[in-house]
Amino acid sequence: MAKAWEDFLDDTLPDLPGCPQPLAVNAIKQAAIEFCDNSFVFQINHPAIDAVATIGEYAWAPRADLKVVRPERVWYDEKPLTPLARRDLDALYAYWPGQEGTPTYFVQEKLEKLILVPKPSADLVGGILAKVSVRPARSATAVDDELWEKYLEVIASGAKAKLFAMKKKPWTDSALANYHRQLFEDGIARAKVAGTRGHTRAKMRTKAHFF
Repeated sequence: MAKAWEDFLDDTLPDLPGCPQPLAVNAIKQAAIEFCDNSFVFQINHPAIDAVATIGEYAWAPRADLKVVRPERVWYDEKPLTPLARRDLDALYAYWPGQEGTPTYFVQEKLEKLILVPKPSADLVGGILAKVSVRPARSATAVDDELWEKYLEVIASGAKAKLFAMKKKPWTDSALANYHRQLFEDGIARAKVAGTRGHTRAKMRTKAHFF
């Protein structure tokens, strides 16, 4: 199920006299994207990716209305991979982009791609599994129910902060912009902590377990 951006209007527009609905909808979408970008709370199981021999880079392809923020966990052939930064890989290998074998590590230098190290030495259908944080795409017309149910007020505050901060509008109010910006940032921080605690309580698995 999904909620249209317009479903947020009842919690946004009443405080903004004279604000056009399309402008408010755009602010709501921007706030939802910013919320997901910074909280990492919206996570999905990415569709399985086919591993291809000698290919180390793979483009993320979640649902058409979503963009990947970052990978949270990645598995190759149902074995967990270790996330490393480029500098750590440089310390392990003389030239890690040329390494070939069974992937052990993953790195994400570009938001749109996952890099496996070493790159696979054989094809493996559906061999790459991942749990990823996502955000709504700019083209999205709706958002998942879970975000609406749990974070309606936070996202509405983010939208209000953006709208109240606009210059020379009937609804312009710098004090309310700062107030709602603080509510929004506090909501992001709480969501991030809640997500981290949830991951900590969950027993770590040695195999991918998709729900």
